[in-house]
Amino acid sequence: MSAEITHDAARQRYSLILDGVEGYLTYERRQPGVRHITHTIVPDAIGGRGIGKRLVNRILDDIKADGEKVTSACWYASALIDKTPAWAALKA
Repeated sequence: MSAEITHDAARQRYSLILDGVEGYLTYERRQPGVRHITHTIVPDAIGGRGIGKRLVNRILDDIKADGEKVTSACWYASALIDKTPAWAALKA
C-alpha cells in the first residue's frame, strides 16, 4: 500500500485516501505540548489493511519528534498505545 498519510494541522487531522475512500484520525490540543486523540475512522471499504495502525503510528511519531505527550479518548488508539511500551511512555 503506497497511499501517503497527510497531516492538516489547521483541522487537527491525519488522513489517508485509498481506493478513493478516506480513513482519518482526529485530535485536539487541550493543553500545550499534549495531543488528545479523539477518533480513528477507517470505513469498511478500506478496512483490514492496517490503515488505523498506520494513522496512530504517524501521529505518535510526530508527537515523539515534537517532544509532546499524548492522551486518547479513542478506544483503538488507546489500545495500541497501551500495548506498545515506546508509545505508552508518551502518555501524559
